[in-house]
Amino acid sequence: MSNYALRIPDSLFDYAKQCAEDEHVSMNQFFVMAIAEKVSALKTAEFFRQQAKLADVKRARAILQKVPDGPVDKQDEIAAETREPRAGYRVRRSKATKATSKGRKRSG
Repeated sequence: MSNYALRIPDSLFDYAKQCAEDEHVSMNQFFVMAIAEKVSALKTAEFFRQQAKLADVKRARAILQKVPDGPVDKQDEIAAETREPRAGYRVRRSKATKATSKGRKRSG
């Protein structure tokens, strides 16, 4: 086990102390849990970055093209309040929407 002297602003210390009390753990345990959570989040993000590099987008799209069109199952529906894209995400339009937005009708 290692020791590390930690200097943190008083306001953050006071908040951490209150959180530790609310969780019924020692300050040491609270800091260890907080550090473990952050390290886990960083490792998870790195894992997914590495996995994304291995992705075969062309193959994934080919697989998705095999899914038949049809109504969405009730349990797979997304709640209306979560349908808006998050910042930084591009909205993909369907072929029908693209065609009509260019003034052309969709054939078929």
